[in-house]
Amino acid sequence: MYIDRVVCRQAAFQPRGAHLKFGHVAKRIGILVFEGFPLGDVTLLADVFRLANDACADTLPAYSVVMLSEPGGNVASGCGLRIWSESLHGPLRSGFDTLFIAGGPGAMQARDNPRLVARLQMLAPKVRIIRALGEGRAVLAAADVPFLRTGGNTANSAQRLRRALEARNAGASVVTPSEALVAALKVVKRNHGVALAQRVSEDSMPGSWERLGPMLDDGEADSANGKINSAAHWLRENYHQPISVADAARVAQMSMRNFLRHFKTHTGLTPSEYLLRTRLDASCLLLAQTNLPIDEIAQRCGVPRGERLARIFRRRLSISPSGYRAVNRRASTE
Repeated sequence: MYIDRVVCRQAAFQPRGAHLKFGHVAKRIGILVFEGFPLGDVTLLADVFRLANDACADTLPAYSVVMLSEPGGNVASGCGLRIWSESLHGPLRSGFDTLFIAGGPGAMQARDNPRLVARLQMLAPKVRIIRALGEGRAVLAAADVPFLRTGGNTANSAQRLRRALEARNAGASVVTPSEALVAALKVVKRNHGVALAQRVSEDSMPGSWERLGPMLDDGEADSANGKINSAAHWLRENYHQPISVADAARVAQMSMRNFLRHFKTHTGLTPSEYLLRTRLDASCLLLAQTNLPIDEIAQRCGVPRGERLARIFRRRLSISPSGYRAVNRRASTE
């Protein structure tokens, strides 16, 4: 199976006066499951991110994982055990770092659910990478959003490794590691580097790194999609700074014309719109979960003044920042 991306409710913030960065907030990882989902794959996904958090015990948690389903509530796995999930149609204040779509018989039925497909298409701009495992690929294909097609093909990576190992030792029996494990470790490597990915790999499956390490390098970094992924990640990590689209194009090592074209094709948004939405999401999060003044929230989110943030809120959300805070406070107490 193959999985990509999760969700969290809690966020940790820097001390007053410091900039808020996504690097200082747990990465949101969502796992979308359906009736009959493979429990082993989903458990393995969640365990990789738990081990990553354990390895970062001296700092803030690296990840926050949320189980998702379309209706929410209890969802039965293929072996009959049930897990609790949040509704995919619930309110979304911020985006996901990664969304994994699990497989199983329910996924094959879900691909024909127009409401689910429409929701995935709507969520796509708020998700850095969406990956599907096993039958979950049918759901991803049904959504048919270019942004959803990012990330390496873990199945192909596994086959390349199998062929390489078989060529080296034709008499050895090669067992390809779980697709879910490889997919989750790719996320850890992308966010925190090879060292942490290796540590989590060994904690999860001692002696596995020799086989898993080559599978985490799918050659995406030098591709156009890989460059756009890097630029989008850079925008999300630096939105609190006075950055520009030209700066992001330099990060991607592309001409401005190619960068604008590839970014829109890859994400469905222009770079300026992507940056604005990132700042708006961060502002919403701070308004809902802190008592910081509006001017300070604006400055932490890369907006020069509170008045300008208020104009953005009224234009995009038809509500003032203080009104948004009041509405969310009332909702949280109900």
